[in-house]
Amino acid sequence: MSSLTRPATAPSKETSVSAARVALGRALAARVTDVGDIMARQWRQSSNGAATWSAGQNDRIAQDIMRIGSFATTTFSKYLVTGDPTTPEEDATWKGQGTVPLHGIMSLAELTKLNLNWRSAIIEVIYAEAGGLGTDAVTVAEAVDVARAGCDASLVGMAKHFDVEQRRLQSELAAGQARLTHQQLHDPLTGLANRTLLLDRLSHALMASKRRETAVAVLFVDMDHFKSVNDAVGHSSGDGLLMQVARRLQKLVRPTDTAARFGSDEFVLLCEDLTAPQTEAAAVAGRVIEALSEPFAVAARELFASASIGIAIGRPGDDAEVVMSQADAAMYLAKRHGRARHVLYEPAIDEASSRRAELANALHRTLKHGELQIHYQPVTDLRSQRVVTMEALLRWCHPDLGPVAPVEFIPIAEDTGLIVDIGRWVLETACSDCRAWRDAGHDAGVSINVSGRQLANADLVDDVREALERTGLPPAVVTLELTESILVTSDEGSRVALTALKALGVRLAIDDFGTGYSSLSYLAELPVDDLKIDRSFISRLGHDTQSLSMIGAVVELAHSLGLIVTAEGVETELELAELRRTGCDLVQGYLLGKPHPLGSTANFETP
Repeated sequence: MSSLTRPATAPSKETSVSAARVALGRALAARVTDVGDIMARQWRQSSNGAATWSAGQNDRIAQDIMRIGSFATTTFSKYLVTGDPTTPEEDATWKGQGTVPLHGIMSLAELTKLNLNWRSAIIEVIYAEAGGLGTDAVTVAEAVDVARAGCDASLVGMAKHFDVEQRRLQSELAAGQARLTHQQLHDPLTGLANRTLLLDRLSHALMASKRRETAVAVLFVDMDHFKSVNDAVGHSSGDGLLMQVARRLQKLVRPTDTAARFGSDEFVLLCEDLTAPQTEAAAVAGRVIEALSEPFAVAARELFASASIGIAIGRPGDDAEVVMSQADAAMYLAKRHGRARHVLYEPAIDEASSRRAELANALHRTLKHGELQIHYQPVTDLRSQRVVTMEALLRWCHPDLGPVAPVEFIPIAEDTGLIVDIGRWVLETACSDCRAWRDAGHDAGVSINVSGRQLANADLVDDVREALERTGLPPAVVTLELTESILVTSDEGSRVALTALKALGVRLAIDDFGTGYSSLSYLAELPVDDLKIDRSFISRLGHDTQSLSMIGAVVELAHSLGLIVTAEGVETELELAELRRTGCDLVQGYLLGKPHPLGSTANFETP
């Protein structure tokens, strides 16, 4: 408000000041509080002020007005006395006034009125003091002109800074809106497009494909076993891995394409303007798999990752959501076919998805309706020809669909979590059956498969303990089989569960050995007793010497660690003969006995 005192044309410091003017200036300096009171009274009487602010707010604003009016009057009085127009606080005052309307404290019109109120108040006081002092008319007119000129200068300065501040705030608002829009359409962790932006771009790409006579491809990229990464190294390192995956994916697409993060460990690549969509999309998928095969350096760790990819081709007229669901369905098929691969969507996949959904619903009633059965397959000692254990194999005969293959329904049970209840039933039933055949004079033990979901379940150890106590089985005759991938990727909680199971006295076996990881170094770190070599290795015996040498090396290593080795899937006499040469301990397969329900004498007969 100090700018209120600036004259239109200020005299230099050397200009002499009349005694009358000095006297008038000093008189006004003694009335600064009165000017503030007049301005505050005018504000309180303002209908705008009363309507806009509460009583408490009006009082605070009135106090500020008194302070500002008093300050402006003091500066004005000093100028009358000294003739010096210099006001160091002037620019800051203008800026402050210019900013006030933009923050909703007071409108620009109200500020203008406030300045005019000061002019009115100071002129009122000038005339009052001049009358008391007997000041000549020329000096009074000069003082009034200075007050008016100062007020005009204040209004100009305030308006200038209002305009500057308004442009600055508008720029900040536009930048903030741009940031907000970007945040709404991009993933905060990776910076990639999010689901909303992806679907919008896919919709536009499908519409544009008609005009361009091209197609689009959606590649749904889902990380394999990502949960095990989080469990093993923590969520912070898991996020670091996702960020690096995102960067690699971004480099694989053209600037006109889109890389998006669709979910926690799900990414989508949208490729537009394709003339040979299937071939071009398959090429991109191949590059993705190759790029992810290289190790990732995260928090001083070397991590490995792979992904399953579903590809869907979108053409003019297709719906974006439908194309996405097709890519998603193809991705799940890629996972069921072994992961780290890509699958192109075909209509038959929808049929498979429908059957999968039907089976998932039907699985919920299997235990209640007694649809599940256990068949047992003998495991034979290669030297004594004696059946030493029986592997419990789950079977499902649907009342309408007929027999459903385990390879079809067990993954569904694992995905839905039903495998925990089903596994508990298998454990209880198999232990009871083992008790029955041992009471009948057969001394074979029982082997029971345990899924990763069961191993992660906190009740597994108690379930095994209760089954042993209820049946009175010696713990050593019960073997729990876990696949190689489950054991290698198990987290600390699962390792604790393995140790607790081992403490119960049951045996632990690595099932399907050779299908998960190529390294053998972890064998010595796991509390296991048995190792079962997968059928894929056994089937090559007799056809190449490398298979025999490899199996022999595995047997030798396992024996050095005190493990018993079982060969799975033995179907020919040639395979059996070759296994004898390796020193393998136990054999299992159709040659020695097919799975049968309990009660069949074939279970315990050696061919």
